Amino acid sequence: MSDTYRVARLPIRLRGFVQPDTASQFEGYVEPGDYYVLEERLKFPNDDTDYARLEVPTLGALDTWVCTRWRTQSYARMLDMEKPPSLQRLSFKDEPLAVDEERLTKLLASFRDYRYELDEARYPWALPGVTLPLAPPAMNNCCTFVEALTVKAFTDAHGSAITWDARRHRQMMIASTEDYFSPVTAAVESGMALLAPSPDAQPHPWTLVQGWRNQWRSGHTFLVVDHHTATDKVLMLESNTAYGLDGVGYRGIGNLRDKGLKPPAKWWELPDVWTWRRVCSTYLFRQQAWLKVRNRKLSGL
Repeated sequence: MSDTYRVARLPIRLRGFVQPDTASQFEGYVEPGDYYVLEERLKFPNDDTDYARLEVPTLGALDTWVCTRWRTQSYARMLDMEKPPSLQRLSFKDEPLAVDEERLTKLLASFRDYRYELDEARYPWALPGVTLPLAPPAMNNCCTFVEALTVKAFTDAHGSAITWDARRHRQMMIASTEDYFSPVTAAVESGMALLAPSPDAQPHPWTLVQGWRNQWRSGHTFLVVDHHTATDKVLMLESNTAYGLDGVGYRGIGNLRDKGLKPPAKWWELPDVWTWRRVCSTYLFRQQAWLKVRNRKLSGL
């Protein structure tokens, strides 16, 4: 197996096509960012042009051809990237602010009947230092779900040792343009999490991710419960209104109210469960924080 992978780094937005030919059907725009290269055609169909087929999950077909060079003008920088080493999992056994995974999984039952609502989100319980709208009705969005679940679990376990207040809440809501990854910042600064070594690192069990499809539009906050290294599949827990969800559930699997609180056995074999590579190609701008969770069993890994 190769220790490198090919990436096209696009400094500008490019047009995507069904075939390596700008006269073929237009599929949509590919935004600036890094994309995995699935195939290259150099000096095709003549010496004037190069093409690359990129993995672009934001387009319906999931991949598209772009012209990377015309004569002396290059439109993308082609890079060979080293694959990261396998992640060493942290047990957090001796971490004073860690929580047992069971605290999180027991709380999931309270989100079973929630449905997604971007602008009228409510919480199942109060949180320290902030006044919040409480259910019913049982409606939430991606940010409120992650905040409600994680802060409740950690503050119930550690009380005021976890610093949570109105300022932290505003960070979870990304209320300021000074920090577009403020949910990650809040998780780290409060004591609940460690900042990941890089945005591209393999996610650790119980990773909080803030991702953006564009700079800075179409943002999403979600949790990666686990990563199956051999298949690169990730167990994503979120509140969403896409990918088989309307409310809280596992991406590509279904809502908690329909599929239950536990993911299926061997969830990494299911075809609609995303890979981390696909996550990275979809949320081009992202940061992640590793929540301090110990005694993990939910994922089956």
